[in-house]
Amino acid sequence: MASSNFIDIPGLRMHYLQEGKGSPGKDPVIFLHGFPQTSHQWRHQIKALADAGYACFAPDNRGFGQTDKPFMRISRGLLARDIAQFMYAVGIEKAHLVGHDWGGIIGFKVVADHGHRITSYSMVDTLCTVWAPLGLHGYWFKAEGLAEEFYANHHEAFIECLFGGRSSEDLPGRPASPWQFGRGGERPSWIDAEDLEHYKKAFADPGSHHTCIQYYRYGLPFHLMQDSGPKVLSESDVADMWLHEGGIEQHPNFSEFLDYGPEDHATRFEKPALVMYGGYRYGEAVPQGEETIRTGNAFNDQFPKYFPNMISRAVNGLHFLGEEAKGYVNEQLLAFLGAQ
Repeated sequence: MASSNFIDIPGLRMHYLQEGKGSPGKDPVIFLHGFPQTSHQWRHQIKALADAGYACFAPDNRGFGQTDKPFMRISRGLLARDIAQFMYAVGIEKAHLVGHDWGGIIGFKVVADHGHRITSYSMVDTLCTVWAPLGLHGYWFKAEGLAEEFYANHHEAFIECLFGGRSSEDLPGRPASPWQFGRGGERPSWIDAEDLEHYKKAFADPGSHHTCIQYYRYGLPFHLMQDSGPKVLSESDVADMWLHEGGIEQHPNFSEFLDYGPEDHATRFEKPALVMYGGYRYGEAVPQGEETIRTGNAFNDQFPKYFPNMISRAVNGLHFLGEEAKGYVNEQLLAFLGAQ
């Protein structure tokens, strides 16, 4: 069973789960969670990998779970340094890295800035530096005041809709909120009442509301990619897109794949990489086990660009794949890590 621990790094007290003591020849595995979750999301993976002889570590990212929530400006570089400092603090020289959603955004920056300490990198429905236009929440977060008001008033309902099958019909629509959850239904089978309560309690903290806004508003500085070079868009420029008369879809820049990390374009991680994706990326179900590396637009092309030694696996799920399809995700991680 995973132990719950705290450790201090410069300027931050971090909470993390740890399971497994490791075996000779097997580097530890570090799991980075996504938004709006905590290290709890990796409960199935850390058990499976610990049972296979890996020492597993799953920290709560800055501002989430039981890790400190300092009110300060967030950058990807800061979040990556947190993980590098965490590795030093717990005595890890090199590790396999696994990231989901925002954990993958952080993980890519760890690879870009501290790649010599990463043995392999596994991406679970995440991204590197390119934002897809259909990720409407990325624009909404830039419109000052909207996310603040929404999470102050609806943080519990947000989690219940996202994970618990709650109807969102009584929640505000655009432009106050980009979240569309449908009419609701039963709680999904992959999350039980205790898991749901964990996520509700964790995200009830106003410090996490402030942090997630910081992540999206300032941690993802959107750029238009032009032949003459990247053009940075201010937060108000992106907010204007979201608030565009007639809807963001009518804004001339909406079809553009914006980039939030042009300074990292030279990154090439030559070591093994795995990318797993679900239906959320394409807006439709994907055939589990498909190994085709989809290309053809800036979002899809970012993965083989940065990771030339990459394999790809489709997962029969939407986005929270480690919970929705725990057996298959565990199977793929074990096969991938076992091949190193």
